[in-house]
Amino acid sequence: MPHVTDTASNSAPPLLEVTDLCFTHVGQTRPTVKGVHLTLQPGELVVLAGATGSGKSTLLSCLTGIAPEHTGGKLSGRVLYRGEEITNWSIRQRSRAMGVMLQNVETQLFTDQVWDEVVFGLENWNLPPGEIQSLAQAAMAEFDLTAQQSWRINQLSAGQKQRLLLACLLTRRQEILLLDEPFAYLDMAGVNLLLELLKQRVRQGQAVLLIEHRLELLRSVCDRAYRIQDGQLSPWMISEHPESLSALSEVGETDANTVKLNTPLNPPTLQEGMPTKGGDKMPQLSPPFVGGVGGSPKNLETYSSNISTNTPNPTPTDTSQVKSEPILQTQNISWGGYPPFPDLQIHPQEVVLLKGDNGCGKTTLLRLLSGLLKPATGRLDILTRNVTRWSVVKIAKFVGFVLQNPNHQLFAESVEFEVRQPTVFPGQAEALLEQMNLKHCADKHPHALSQGQKRRLALAAVLARQPRICLLDEIMVGQDPTSLSLMLKALKLFTDEGGTLIFTSHDPGVAEVLKPRVVSIR
Repeated sequence: MPHVTDTASNSAPPLLEVTDLCFTHVGQTRPTVKGVHLTLQPGELVVLAGATGSGKSTLLSCLTGIAPEHTGGKLSGRVLYRGEEITNWSIRQRSRAMGVMLQNVETQLFTDQVWDEVVFGLENWNLPPGEIQSLAQAAMAEFDLTAQQSWRINQLSAGQKQRLLLACLLTRRQEILLLDEPFAYLDMAGVNLLLELLKQRVRQGQAVLLIEHRLELLRSVCDRAYRIQDGQLSPWMISEHPESLSALSEVGETDANTVKLNTPLNPPTLQEGMPTKGGDKMPQLSPPFVGGVGGSPKNLETYSSNISTNTPNPTPTDTSQVKSEPILQTQNISWGGYPPFPDLQIHPQEVVLLKGDNGCGKTTLLRLLSGLLKPATGRLDILTRNVTRWSVVKIAKFVGFVLQNPNHQLFAESVEFEVRQPTVFPGQAEALLEQMNLKHCADKHPHALSQGQKRRLALAAVLARQPRICLLDEIMVGQDPTSLSLMLKALKLFTDEGGTLIFTSHDPGVAEVLKPRVVSIR
């Protein structure tokens, strides 16, 4: 691996210097990162790009000491801070010089209350009480969290938690900031705020090493960029990165139309077995949409043989007939003492984007639609039936929900068996793993994957159950353009074949491809 020559020149030692760094995870024979050379000077913002699972987050863990101190594994090479080798320093020792933001924000929040979280780190550094108060109050105001400072942290949205962690991090003013996907859950106001703060910190002499896939955000502020591929680091010009909007649009327009069902699509309706008013009988569902995930007439026949012979075989219905009845409706639903959400009326094959600022209630609304929360007021109808008081298990028979944090819904012992559930055809599971570029990870434990890979796995596991309605809560974050295009292809195919999609996202590129109807949440 050739040594990467930095454009910055300085007679003083670099703030951070990495020489021939290699790291191999426990149980692996091939290194995740290898032969990495890198320097970071004061007043620089350097970007790390690369595919999901390429080793970007692992490299940051090596710099902070998380790997191998907490993860185990084998580390070789040298890490120097201002010319002094710190390879053997503890995480605590390095934290004096380095502030780090991990991908999974929840792993870095340690208290119950917003204010306590901001002052926690400052207290650990033994700062004077008066200074702690002034720093914390300034951080609250800067990140628009003053109104929430007495809230419990579990009341915050993902975007607000990200703001909170950034507030905690930036109050401490370490010389080096290591940020892993810091824009992931932020609305546009939050994105613009963070960009401006990073510009200020760089002008003041802090050095920033930042992982990001939405490179268009950073063109104007980035001094240098590198790409990690197969664990190796090489210089990269951000301008070489393809325009994500056009690239994703091309994928969405072509590939989704090339895969068609081999049998006519049945309309998504509940059939015999639907509980009557007050009844508990579970519904029997019409055959699922399988063409987009490797399905075939044989698969449909196998499925048909496993359902009740009393289930009628509906006549294929064209789109106009299917859309005559909404698949999901809400009326005046509210939760937690907040005002009611806008009423929804959503039809089969519709794509709906719930759009709003951080903390406006988008995640809460999705949880209400999935049955994870029960509304305090109002009514939820799915497939023409009132399901307001149905259990989440009943609703999950035809509503799939992919959560913001994939760690909360991955339970199997391997990637393969996360998708190969009891009701899923083996060939269908294999095709989904192939479609999400996860087949090479089939034998791995789900929690050994990168965050981006975990999100694709969670989506594959939900699509494998072939729901009528799919709810997605900010799952497109942390994906390189190729991986994102795989997810969007699968979702376009899902709706083309009769599924209904309701999702949240702050990424305009996603909306450009899926072309949703927008419902504003305020």
